[in-house]
Amino acid sequence: MENSNLERGIQFFEMGRYKDSIPYLLAAISDDNDNYLAKYLLAQCHFQNNDIDKALQQSIDLRSEEPNHDGIYLLLSQIYLHKDNSKEAELMIDKAIELNPYEENHFGQKAYVLINKKKYEQALEYANEGLKIDSKSTFCLNARTTALTKLNRKSEVSETINSLLHDNPDNAYSHANAGWSYLENNNRKKAFEHFKEALSLNPNLDYARSGMSQAVKSKNWVYNLYLRYAFWISNKSTKNQWLVIIGIYLVYRFSLKVLTASGLTYLAFPLIILYLLFALGTWIMDPLSNMILMFDKFGKYLLDEQEKLTGQLLFALLCLSLITFLCSLFISEDYLILFSLTFLAVILPFTRATSTLIKRSRFLNMTYGSIMFIICFGGFLMGYPMASTGIVVGIMFIAYTWIGNFISNV
Repeated sequence: MENSNLERGIQFFEMGRYKDSIPYLLAAISDDNDNYLAKYLLAQCHFQNNDIDKALQQSIDLRSEEPNHDGIYLLLSQIYLHKDNSKEAELMIDKAIELNPYEENHFGQKAYVLINKKKYEQALEYANEGLKIDSKSTFCLNARTTALTKLNRKSEVSETINSLLHDNPDNAYSHANAGWSYLENNNRKKAFEHFKEALSLNPNLDYARSGMSQAVKSKNWVYNLYLRYAFWISNKSTKNQWLVIIGIYLVYRFSLKVLTASGLTYLAFPLIILYLLFALGTWIMDPLSNMILMFDKFGKYLLDEQEKLTGQLLFALLCLSLITFLCSLFISEDYLILFSLTFLAVILPFTRATSTLIKRSRFLNMTYGSIMFIICFGGFLMGYPMASTGIVVGIMFIAYTWIGNFISNV
């Protein structure tokens, strides 16, 4: 028996109108509570609408009802990957491949999981496996493009992008993916072209919008240098990232000692400034660029709510720091200087908190920054010497530059 509600829900789903599809899918489930397709599409709609918790719960419930459908494991893998849970994402997609080793999208998803784990060679192998099943698979070609970009195989990237867009020139995600690939290879002109095309095809595609935002920011040569470094370091494993950071710090400390011992102390100050710019620039560059775009006539439309909040928070803290510093010039209260410096210090944990989607990380960063400010304010109220309170806040600030990456990734 045909289900008109299901048919209508499928029509809206295929048009990408996921919110409009939901009422019809719910009606179809009400008509037939055993309708697997309606339940599966409903979970997909919630996932596409970024209602991740609801999508996850419905997918888990559906898996318990139909444990041998490979499609639900693919969806679960995508949801877990979106939540940055690579372990569960890999378990789910491995189960999907076990149930159906002839579905190319399973191999594409496996490639994306491995990309997230920074295993780029293995990711490329799985993307190629999927393309053996369907050489025109958009999903696998996009995964292959990303893997090749991370492996810095530029000529193959270009070939894959051409193949991808030749067969499906109206796919917004593919254009956005191409844009990110060109941006990572510092080809801003090509990146702009593809992001613009992606947004013309789908103005609500966050992947394209965030890419265009980064491309606009990269016009600034300082931000472009930062972006080059960010791409480079992000492709390293967590272990190697720490080795790079520690290595740069050791070089800095050794160079400082050599300059001091050689009587070239006048060069030590510029070296300290350069190191601080490197150490802290990578932390505040993104929030700073968001703040700058807030005041740009066109750039402000590229920011999502989270980026706007980060930019607004940075602007507020800078204003508070400036205000308290100016007040210290007219009011004889040493603690105002410490308040000004503390407002600057808490920029790191607070902007990290508003930049992350991970709830635990957001909580830890907000708590860390709040403790820094409470110590400063509490020291003032309780009459502790400013120097003692300042040392504690300073130690917490320096400690954060070392443990901040861990806090932001738990």
